[in-house]
Amino acid sequence: MKHLGKITLAASFFLTSCAPLQIFYKEGETVARMERDQTTCEVSALRQVPTDIRSRYIPPVYEPYQYCHGYGHCYWRHQLISPGRYERYDANEGLRSKVSDQCMADQGYARAKIKRCDTATTRATRLRATQVLPPLTAQSCAIRLKSGRWKIVTPGAE
Repeated sequence: MKHLGKITLAASFFLTSCAPLQIFYKEGETVARMERDQTTCEVSALRQVPTDIRSRYIPPVYEPYQYCHGYGHCYWRHQLISPGRYERYDANEGLRSKVSDQCMADQGYARAKIKRCDTATTRATRLRATQVLPPLTAQSCAIRLKSGRWKIVTPGAE
């Protein structure tokens, strides 16, 4: 079971490292200012739309299968696929996210999805975190740095 956790962690890291960069974007704004504005909007949204933690019951899932014993008699049994469980969730999470997004839009930001750079572009780029949000084109891409920060690159523009 310990190994399953390590495999899940490795798989989630691999998937997030391949996923496109999704940020709030306003050309020419500093990354520090964008992050500060985003935090301010998230705190404001939390005040306007507080958490509403609820729980729900997810029933067990069974799958039928045929069982035959040595005397030639067969009958159906049910195998437990997923046990019943209670799940906690925040009923206001979606609305709070919308309020936060509207706050960022009011400050001139738009959501941007920037594809990952290919290996050749990554190797040819000086890996230093982006400090100011550059102009974006269809060729723009992002490189995730070991620090968790990112570098936005527009091949041919530098």
